[in-house]
Amino acid sequence: MISRPIRELGRQRELLGSLVMRELRGRYVGSSAGLFWAVLSPLAQLVILTTVFSAVLQIRLGGPAGVPFAVTLAWGLFPWLALQEGLSRATTSLVEGGILIRRMAFKPEILVVQPVLAAVVLELVALLLLILAMPLLGQGPASSVALCAIPLVLQVAFGVGIGWILAVLHVYFRDTAQLVTAVLQAWFYLTPIVYTLEVAPESLRGLLSLNPLCGIVEGFRAFAIGLPVSWGALAWSTGCAVAAVAVGAFAIERARSEIADLV
Repeated sequence: MISRPIRELGRQRELLGSLVMRELRGRYVGSSAGLFWAVLSPLAQLVILTTVFSAVLQIRLGGPAGVPFAVTLAWGLFPWLALQEGLSRATTSLVEGGILIRRMAFKPEILVVQPVLAAVVLELVALLLLILAMPLLGQGPASSVALCAIPLVLQVAFGVGIGWILAVLHVYFRDTAQLVTAVLQAWFYLTPIVYTLEVAPESLRGLLSLNPLCGIVEGFRAFAIGLPVSWGALAWSTGCAVAAVAVGAFAIERARSEIADLV
């Protein structure tokens, strides 16, 4: 039963790809700048956070010596923004796509995964531009930057699994979307994005390390900048991602027969 939603993603991959591209085209239809707007928002947040924390407050947030704070921040911020958008949109995807489920027999798992993957496509655009801009910022990408595919896969898997869980919860409890917004705000500061794990109080590092996103964010930074890789943290994130997919697949399969009647 758990494997059925995962198999559906494989069988419906062409449809899923078409839905993702349609969403991206529809989001920027009529816009002369096109995908530039996908980069503008995370870039604006990067500038604001860099200015506030490193220039105004002058807080020591850690990071490798000689690496600009903006570079360290960007490799944590861009993946987070993609996951945040994907989860927020995935939570309401089944309710918003109720007509497609009822009248066109769309697979609910496909509708949930669509916004997660669309956010990842925009993330890839932002990360590619970041790689190109890094030499201009004073820190070129490491030779291991291609290995960022490892935390990226974990991020996608985690987003899909949690997205399935939240989407099903929202079908039954319509306050889920508001709760997710509040949780994501707190989750941002519990994840080493505007700081590195090394500057957190030693008494809290173990607790913060339990955050599945800790290994993913630190993995992006390590592979992109050339830092030591915490394989233990990545292993923990892998286990959490696999568990999220399994629980999410179980939840959406268990609710499949009721979803069409409730959305």
